[in-house]
Amino acid sequence: MQFPLPLALLFFISFSNTLFANRVSDDVKNQDSIKIEQYLTKSRTYYTVKTDSAIYFSDKALQLSLKSNNQKLIINSQIECFYNYSVNRDLTNAKEALDEAKSTAYIINDSLSIGRVHSCLGYYYVLASKYDSAIAQYNKSLEICESLKDNKNKIHNLIGLGEIYYERGDLELALSKYVEAFKFEEVKYDNDTRLSLLINMANIYSDENQRKKAISYYNQAMEIAIELKDEDTLSVLYNNLAIIYQNNSDYNKALLFYEKSLDIDKKANNKAGIALCLNNIGENYFKMGNTDKAIVFLRESLYTNRQLHLETEIIYNLETLTRVHLSLGNFNQAYTYLDEGISLTKKLKTIGKRSDLLKLLAEYYNKTGKYQKAYSSMLAYNALKDSIQQKSRTDKIVELQTKFDSEKKEKENEILRVRNQCTQEKLEQEKMRAKYLYIFFFLALAVIFLIVILFRSKIKINNQIKIINGKLEDSNSKLKIMNATKDRFFSIIAHDLRSPFNAILGFSELIKSEARRGKNLEIIEEYNVNINESANSLFTLLENLLQWANDQRGILEFTPTQIDLYELIQSNLTIFKLKAADKSIKLFSDIHPNTVAFGDINMVNTIVRNLISNALKFTGENGEIFLSSVIDGDFIHLSVKDNGIGISKNNQDKLFRLDCNFTTIGTKEETGSGLGLILCKEFVKKNGGEIWVESEENKGSKFIFSLKSA
Repeated sequence: MQFPLPLALLFFISFSNTLFANRVSDDVKNQDSIKIEQYLTKSRTYYTVKTDSAIYFSDKALQLSLKSNNQKLIINSQIECFYNYSVNRDLTNAKEALDEAKSTAYIINDSLSIGRVHSCLGYYYVLASKYDSAIAQYNKSLEICESLKDNKNKIHNLIGLGEIYYERGDLELALSKYVEAFKFEEVKYDNDTRLSLLINMANIYSDENQRKKAISYYNQAMEIAIELKDEDTLSVLYNNLAIIYQNNSDYNKALLFYEKSLDIDKKANNKAGIALCLNNIGENYFKMGNTDKAIVFLRESLYTNRQLHLETEIIYNLETLTRVHLSLGNFNQAYTYLDEGISLTKKLKTIGKRSDLLKLLAEYYNKTGKYQKAYSSMLAYNALKDSIQQKSRTDKIVELQTKFDSEKKEKENEILRVRNQCTQEKLEQEKMRAKYLYIFFFLALAVIFLIVILFRSKIKINNQIKIINGKLEDSNSKLKIMNATKDRFFSIIAHDLRSPFNAILGFSELIKSEARRGKNLEIIEEYNVNINESANSLFTLLENLLQWANDQRGILEFTPTQIDLYELIQSNLTIFKLKAADKSIKLFSDIHPNTVAFGDINMVNTIVRNLISNALKFTGENGEIFLSSVIDGDFIHLSVKDNGIGISKNNQDKLFRLDCNFTTIGTKEETGSGLGLILCKEFVKKNGGEIWVESEENKGSKFIFSLKSA
């Protein structure tokens, strides 16, 4: 386990809190203000050495500031008190001091102080394990820093956000925050900040198993820590280097570095650091096969972390203790630790670690013979992984929009460049004419000769202009098509994303209101069901939009292979089983085992999923959906038939077309974007087949598509 989040932020703040000190103008530098600043300097001297003395001097500075009524020094003193209480884990007094600083900052309307207070609030919520609130406060501070062009404060906020995203398991986003902070010129001349960033980036590369990069960054950090004589940081570096060696199965070398880190923390009486080292030594002994020693060190670490209320670190203790007891067959003890760990991950919303514990829960159920529960746990684990991937898909849609705007701008620049070239050539032509007209008055024969040259030159230029005009027309046509596609694309996004988002926002507000007022669990459950349905609808829409957009850009991979249609259909029927049960719809299939087609399995899976989803949407309660296949020469015709509301002949012509975007409300008010069938047509075409519909109103529909047989 690497350096924990609250301690990492505290480690950074301990040498960087003076970055945020407000400047006091010369006209208020009276005797009192000088004395106040002396108290603040003494407080920072004792900051991590003797917290009682640090609190004493910061309180003296605050009392004198209040007496002199110097508002900025009052804010500085209140924030200094906040940091000192935070080091002492006195979150109640820390929050009280910070609230007073915030109130004063807003009263005097000082943007620099307001930005600083919001940054401190971000750190407070990290200590309180309220990461969503911490992110909101850091982002608020970033907005203020951006308007003030305050790079030093901006760096601090970016590091704070990076630590939170790292703890939540979003390593890519965490690394982006660190890299953004590292680019600022101020980092080059601030060894403390540079040291923090090097350690954080090394931690990420270590987690990504990029050991060479991680060791390189750790070594750079170690040089700075030695130069600064920073024993606390050296302890962190020894700990993290030990993790790399442990992951590389060099357990003896790892133990050597862990013990170096532990010695430093014991000398400094750093209880949180001691707990961390004890946990890591316990893990190391477990991997060496010495479970007795592992349990001793892990229990001591857990006991210390409980005393310090470090909930994130408690999760790591519980996870490792679970693994040890599972290996020993102590299943009751293992489940006790595991259940507590999962509860804490839910509370802290640490998705990555919760995913690990769910997988471990499946292993526990499997070992105890509870196979159904093991299967359910694996489903929950996969669902959590999918939710993380869904966020990645959303980011890709944003990236797609950015790229589209960039390409549009490039096209516009190309048109301007061609027009400028045309204008320049016309100017050159005018210069040539003026020159030859001047010569005309002196030499008549030369004039005739020049006229011939000009005539030929004009023909050549006209030909060039025609060519350029042709290019312009082609560019304009392509731009119009791109604009039309873009307009259609975003009209779908604007229209179809609004409804599920409104439903989610509306019902979440209703849940909040009901929770405060009546706490009627039946109503809350009903609202929650609506939110879940809207979220599923939104996920389906985003997935279809992403696949369609990738297909339009030509980056969607097409990898044809042999497909067992029986297995593919059974898998999809299992997925839609619960959804069908909600409407009492029966799902049937007469597709026999070893019915093999040739195509891209991901595309075929998307086609089947969309067709079954549509059939469920437009089939009433107690209806039936029947999947069947027919071999026709070199092709297999796969059909999805329902006895739902059917489609009129006029509306059948609107299917599979983006320009019409035909959608219909389902039998239980279900909505859709129309992209599903468009995507089906695109994918069927790529697989060398065709898709069509047979339907009558009020008698049901039958969608058939063909695939090459294997």
